[in-house]
Amino acid sequence: MRKGLAPLLMLSFGAVLANAEAADKITYLECKADNEDQPSLFALDDTTQKVCDRAVQDRWFAPAAFDAKFVSWQDGSSTKLIYRKGKNKHYERNVLILVHIGHCNHVKAPAAELCKP
Repeated sequence: MRKGLAPLLMLSFGAVLANAEAADKITYLECKADNEDQPSLFALDDTTQKVCDRAVQDRWFAPAAFDAKFVSWQDGSSTKLIYRKGKNKHYERNVLILVHIGHCNHVKAPAAELCKP
């Protein structure tokens, strides 16, 4: 009976570790374009390659582009683009032909969950 439990315990432990690792790979950024009064809070999950943007929806979603250099998605009225390299992350919000440029700063995880799984 012990031999049968060992693989099950290892599998359960592996699932716990996988969840912990996934949580460690979420980056929270506060971004503000030059035409915005208040910054927006975004979460980027490198494990699942998904984005949390409450302006789009309250769930994680797959963006149009997600790689080490940038993440890009549509929020319904504009295209949002976060360049991930550099000291102050470059942020663009493109509405029609106007490109509003801004910056992002890393922030700690919010107290409440930003988006539903």
